[in-house]
Amino acid sequence: MSITHAAIGLIAIGNIFYAYRCILGTRAFIDQYGMGDGSAFMIKLAGTFCAGLGCMLVYVLLTGIEGTWELFTFGFVQAALLTVVGYQTVNGPWAEVEGVNATKEGYLAPAVFAILNAVVLFTGAEMLYA
Repeated sequence: MSITHAAIGLIAIGNIFYAYRCILGTRAFIDQYGMGDGSAFMIKLAGTFCAGLGCMLVYVLLTGIEGTWELFTFGFVQAALLTVVGYQTVNGPWAEVEGVNATKEGYLAPAVFAILNAVVLFTGAEMLYA
């Protein structure tokens, strides 16, 4: 297994993990971060994006990554944006709301996804841009 395929596998596992937590474990997610019941729809919405990407990544691993550079470019840009927005949110006024449990996970997890997508884009360039 190449570094490229290992990185794709890690991205897929991470997305499936967050999809599960957001879609099927919504209550635990709300309770863990103290976001309130009104956040359930947005949490499930985020989970559907993770589920969609996770399924696409598994498909790509099974069928070949040739020509799929857009998928990993999107993954990199989205994760990089969430790293910045997550950092601002975790260190902003929202984190001071009573009952909210803001953690570094809000920007560290997307930073890891951004790095993994960058690894795929660089190490798999020959296949991705074929």
